[in-house]
This record gives sequence, structure tokens and C-alpha cells, in this order.
Amino acid sequence: MSAAIGRQNQSTGSGGGGSSAARLAASVLKVRAADHLLAAVPTLWLTLFFLAPLAVTVVYSFGRSTFGGVTLGFSLDNYRTALSGFYGATLLRTVLFAVAASVLCIVTAYPVAYFLARRTKKRRTLAIGLILVPYFSSFLIRVMALHMLLSRGGFVEAALNSLALHSGPLDILDSQTAVFIGIVYAYLPITIVPLFVVLERIPPPLLEASRDLGASRLGTFLHVTLPLSRPGLATAALLTAVPMLGEMVIPKLLGGSRGVLMGQALSAQYLQSQNYPLGSAMAVLILIIIAAIVTALARLTKGFAEVGT
Repeated sequence: MSAAIGRQNQSTGSGGGGSSAARLAASVLKVRAADHLLAAVPTLWLTLFFLAPLAVTVVYSFGRSTFGGVTLGFSLDNYRTALSGFYGATLLRTVLFAVAASVLCIVTAYPVAYFLARRTKKRRTLAIGLILVPYFSSFLIRVMALHMLLSRGGFVEAALNSLALHSGPLDILDSQTAVFIGIVYAYLPITIVPLFVVLERIPPPLLEASRDLGASRLGTFLHVTLPLSRPGLATAALLTAVPMLGEMVIPKLLGGSRGVLMGQALSAQYLQSQNYPLGSAMAVLILIIIAAIVTALARLTKGFAEVGT
């Protein structure tokens, strides 16, 4: 009798365990289905609004321009045009401007970020807020404000004349110099932020240990601070050089016809000339350059795990 009862209890327990396992498996399947659904939405969005237009751009870049349209085919004529003559010089100038302006922004922003990370404690948030105040306004308004400062009779002309650094009217607008100044002016504040973040995360005991081992302040900076700030340097370069390659507003407002960069030339092909294949070839070339920059910066940021450990 007792043996029969034991077998009945064992059978009931086995049935309950199987039911629990089934419920657990069903719950796991529901969670996975929800995860897949959540992942499908951004994947679909990325496919429709990024990958599909990118594919169309690449296909168009090998086609031929017709009156208001494109004849598909395979030709490298658009790339030859984009890499030669006026467009080739414009592309080279754009890359040089992006690299030089990005380096200047980083060199200028690094001391500011270092000071904020190491010398300010109580008013750090206020300082960062003041640096980011320009981004609370429209980008176009900021560029137009710089246009007024650099124009004849503007503040810059008055200041240079009063300091005896310049004499007479200031003719700097509608030039490549004005474009370069505008690019640095527009992207300098945002360069400070990633540098500040990475410098603020460097543990002070590492710096103290370096000094205890006999390193000078310069040696500590070169062998400890600078290597550990590589992720911030890479991020700052990414936030400046990449958008500079496609910059269109600043060359249009400050450079005129003598400060054309690739973004403005590309826009003209799409909106004015309606030469979509040539514009697509220009876009593909810019994307290739951006991919090369991102790849180089990704290799530079391998030491990110060292910061804060």
C-alpha cells in the first residue's frame, strides 16, 4: 500500500516538474520573441533609411546622367571627374581642411579639458555648461553671428585696428581663411567634451604613482595621461573631422565662390545641375574617406578599457 502511494507521489512530482519546465521554456521563447521584435524595428529602420539609400547611391555613381534622370550602367567616368580638375582640388582641400581644423581643435581643446578635469571641482558643471551654451542656439545663427564679426566694420576689424595688428578695412570674408576660421569656431566647443570625460576618468593614484617613481610632470603627462586619453582624442577627432568633410553651411556663408568644399559641390550636383551620378560618386568618395578615418580611430581606441581600472 505504501509503495503504491510512493509511486503515485513520484508520478505526480514528475508531472509537476515537466509542467514547470514547459512553462519556463514558453516564457523564454516569449522573451526571445520580444527581443527579436524590438531588434527588428531599428533594423528595418536602418535598412530602409540608410542601407537602401546607400545602395542606390553606389549604383547611381556608376551610371550616366541624362536630362533629369539616370541611365544605369557601369562606368568610372563619374569617379574620374570627381577626382580630377576642380572637383579633385575641392576634395583635396576638403580633406586638408578637415584634418587641419580637427588637429587645431584638439590642440586648443586639450588644455581646456585638462584644466576642467584636474583644476575645477566645485564649478565644473557650470564651466561645461558655459562651453556648451552655443549649442543651445541654431547652427545657422552662430555662423551668421561670426559672419557679422568678420565683416567690414565688425568687431574683429575694430579690435585688430585698435591693437595695431591691422590697418584699414578687413577683407577676410569670401575666402578660404574665413571658411577655416568658421569651421574651427563651430566645432571647438564640442571637442572639449570627450576630452574632458576621458581625462576626468583617469584615476589620480596612477598619476601619483608615476611621480612617486621619479617621473617629472612632463614625463607623467607623456607616458600616463596622454596614452590613457587616446579614446577621448579619437572621439574628438571623430566628432570634428567627419562632419567637416560634409560641411556645407559654413563654406556657403563665409567662403562664397572662393571657399567651396566638397559638401557644397556635392549639393550643387543634386539640387542645381541634377547630375545625380556625379553627385553620387562624390558622396561615395566622402564615405570611403570617412570609413578610413573611423577604422583608424577604432584601432586607436583599443586602450579604452585601461581608463578607470
